[in-house]
Amino acid sequence: MRVTKRRYSSIIFIVFATLILTGCQVNSTLPYVSLKNVDYSQANPQPLENTGVLKVGVASVLSPRETLEEYDRFDEYLEKEIGRPVELVQRGSYQEINNLVKTQAVDVAFICSGAYVVGNKDDLDLLAVPVVNGKSTYQSYIIVNAQSQISRFEQLKGSVFGYTDPISFSGTIYPMYLVNQIQASSNNFFNRVVYTYSHDNSIKAVLDGVVNAAGVDSLVYEFALSKDPTLATKLKIINRSQEVGSPPVVVNKFIDPNLRTVLQEALLRMDSDPLGQEALKNLNYERFALPSHQDYGAIEVMIKAVPELN
Repeated sequence: MRVTKRRYSSIIFIVFATLILTGCQVNSTLPYVSLKNVDYSQANPQPLENTGVLKVGVASVLSPRETLEEYDRFDEYLEKEIGRPVELVQRGSYQEINNLVKTQAVDVAFICSGAYVVGNKDDLDLLAVPVVNGKSTYQSYIIVNAQSQISRFEQLKGSVFGYTDPISFSGTIYPMYLVNQIQASSNNFFNRVVYTYSHDNSIKAVLDGVVNAAGVDSLVYEFALSKDPTLATKLKIINRSQEVGSPPVVVNKFIDPNLRTVLQEALLRMDSDPLGQEALKNLNYERFALPSHQDYGAIEVMIKAVPELN
């Protein structure tokens, strides 16, 4: 049977169209991959472009995966309140988060009190502070294993000490300040220091005997204790700092004023909203309050007293 040129072209078209449609059907069955639990301290290392998504910066105060879980409901609440998608941007250190706020690569961030004092000159602006047990202050705890014979900070000379982040108040600045009160430098006070980069890592390091002692955030310590009451029998606190302003929520000083107002109002009324209450419970906060720069004055004094921090 003779096939005409026109008919041949039609056959080719039908075959081509069939292949395309078949390909579309195959692609439509590909599984949906969610990035909800991605560790942002490893992904997206470059500053993110502003695409209308509200970007919330968080350093790994807890381990990366646990931090993402704790902030899950917070993201949902903020999306509801501001009417914009919310993306959690996680980094492994406070300085990285400070840099993202400074360059406006994130809109708002949860940082450490020490990171705020260090970065205040870099355009960081206090937005809100969490309230726990009726107060918006916290402490540094110096912890050791409960089986240890150490009961005073001075006895840690020659030991292995666990710092958290280089600019963490509770995990590094305060322990360095204590050493400074005894002698000039921690370089020859401790036998060795280890940076854990999260407070739960520091707690685990003390429990496992990786370090003899560590400085930890009292809020994180109490949070861990609420989840595992047996920690009270496994660890002991040998030193407590004075009360200082709790780890704050900050924005860039040059943020759009309207966005700043919307964000602050959303945080301050969280405790009156059912989803907000659930988010606060996950974070172990009662509510957010207006912050005061004066609450961080003691940290400034400590930093100035320690040559290694200047």
